[in-house]
Amino acid sequence: MAIFTHRTAELQLEKDRTALVLVDIQNDFLTEGGKYYVLIEDLMKQNNVNANLEALLQSAKDHGYPVFMSPHYFFPHDHKGKTHLSPMEDLALHGGVVARESPLHMHDVPGGGADIPERFRKYMEDENTTVVSRHVTYAPTSDLAYMLRRRKIETVIMAGPVANLCLEDHMRNLIRDGFETVMVRDAVAAAANEEGSGLDAAMINWRFMAGAVWNTEKTIQRMAEAAKAAAV
Repeated sequence: MAIFTHRTAELQLEKDRTALVLVDIQNDFLTEGGKYYVLIEDLMKQNNVNANLEALLQSAKDHGYPVFMSPHYFFPHDHKGKTHLSPMEDLALHGGVVARESPLHMHDVPGGGADIPERFRKYMEDENTTVVSRHVTYAPTSDLAYMLRRRKIETVIMAGPVANLCLEDHMRNLIRDGFETVMVRDAVAAAANEEGSGLDAAMINWRFMAGAVWNTEKTIQRMAEAAKAAAV
């Protein structure tokens, strides 16, 4: 069997055209006891995902990169209308993953499964972080691309706990919309099923599709280098 090898020049970051895009940075995915965390706990710990996500956020803040976060919410009306749910939709809706009572208020969010983990709050509650509209299934059915375009962003560095579903669908949509994508391979996790590892599936697809697949250390190094070059 022939093996595809990536041969084009390595992607270069341009600081003023680059943003950090995070998907599903919420308690149910990232916090022990979270309703989805139980499916990805081993990989979360093996990849040191929370620490790597925090390192990416710290680098973004240190060097002035904008941050965008796409949250996942389910409201009571999301249970209506569809007669057959996909396996993960069924788990999310009936398991109460990132559930909220209403889109008209936020009183049930603080500290709940849909909330941002406390360790990330200081990085994300500032004017240089944009929390876009929710995604309902996996894809960013939201204002993400529009908000990136408003900031004249062309390259996105991407990470999040559900590598092969929400994060990959965001990647695919952003590629379709003309963005360059850098996927951070050790700031992600994924569930598994009888067919195999969701993380392996994501890594295979990303190597074919993304502009670059780097680890956290290399990503932070490239962010710092691009920021230094922009300051000259």
